[in-house]
Amino acid sequence: MQQVDQAASWRWAAPLSSPSVVAMPISLRARRMPGLALVAVLAACAPAMLAAPAATAAPLPGIDASGPAEAMPAPGGIVESSALDPAIRLPGAGHAYRMTYATTGARGEAVLSTATVQVPEGTPPPGGWPVMAWAHGTTGIGDDCAPSADPGADRDYPAYWLRQGFAIVATDYAGLGTPGVHPYLHAGSAASSVADSVRAARALNLRLSGDWVAIGHSQGGHAVIELARQPDASTDGLRGVVALAPAVPLPLVLDARPETRSLPGYETAYLLYVLAGLADVHPGLPIADALTGKGQRLLASAERTCSDELAGTLDGVRLEEILARPLREVPGLADAATEYLGLPSTGYITRLLVAQGLDDSLPPSGPIGLADQIHSSGGPVTLRTYPGVDHGGVLEASSRDARAFVDAVLGPAPEQALRGSGLGG
Repeated sequence: MQQVDQAASWRWAAPLSSPSVVAMPISLRARRMPGLALVAVLAACAPAMLAAPAATAAPLPGIDASGPAEAMPAPGGIVESSALDPAIRLPGAGHAYRMTYATTGARGEAVLSTATVQVPEGTPPPGGWPVMAWAHGTTGIGDDCAPSADPGADRDYPAYWLRQGFAIVATDYAGLGTPGVHPYLHAGSAASSVADSVRAARALNLRLSGDWVAIGHSQGGHAVIELARQPDASTDGLRGVVALAPAVPLPLVLDARPETRSLPGYETAYLLYVLAGLADVHPGLPIADALTGKGQRLLASAERTCSDELAGTLDGVRLEEILARPLREVPGLADAATEYLGLPSTGYITRLLVAQGLDDSLPPSGPIGLADQIHSSGGPVTLRTYPGVDHGGVLEASSRDARAFVDAVLGPAPEQALRGSGLGG
């Protein structure tokens, strides 16, 4: 098992000293793609956290989200729900559902998304189950890549929070398993998918608390950072956001050019997924003109191939085999990509914790630089860095800080509790 350096480096905050918070030892299972390394479980509870069942080609029972809704409700409204298939349930879940709900797409249009909603066994505490909205990392953009319909998807990190007494609402994001192209890393639509999943979950009568937190990793970290800028989410009970190794992909897109070198397969996959989303949201962009014939074929393949498989096929593929010219030279692409990928340095409303490993294969400078900019602009952010920790390892390394942060923001005196725990900005 990978050994994770638990030493941490602090920015803008005193070291954690609260004796009431106990570190959560978590084991990791390595995955090929950093954006997919979402496996984190309590080692002490290993017998109850068995590996997910092997993926099956048989369709899951329950809702069919592949077609349009006969009548689209307002964002956050449920279209359909059913009991969650046992192959998808988290260990220790009581009531568990899969639902299709309305949300807002990348063009501001009404679209569908799917999500799972699971609550612990037993009786909820006074005020209802506290809610953790989970925003997953990269799985791909094809319909078969939706975690809520994939028995083999990693679920151990949200399972940990379920064991701590939280209801788990886990969106797939719009376009994953629902009509339309998934706008990969479109900040606004992903944030809406998260927020609207919580609104929809409240209609299931599961005695959920009015207060909630959002935690996301990689692609999901990108989504929840944007969520921290949404006034509607704040007024609807969002109390805090935790972004674990969040994707900050703008340099990957704008710096891409024909070169003899190859990127790691997962980075090339990320690039193709972003280009597929950009091409769908901005059909007037001449993206195809910047791609070679092979690049166009790979882009078409990316729209239906999940991330592990796609990354494997892209290992060793040189950028000059994909790109005919620098992407920055595509007319209108730089402005469109900047708007699409989002994450400006201002406008943050909800308290935000950014947790970043310093041995991440994706440049740590991106999330660290963004957090620095948010802090400099007066935003409510705390940055926590972890020497020797990689992209997936941040889930384990940050578990103590994430739990202390969540306990603080859901408590009666959040800022006082954050300062007392060393997590105040």
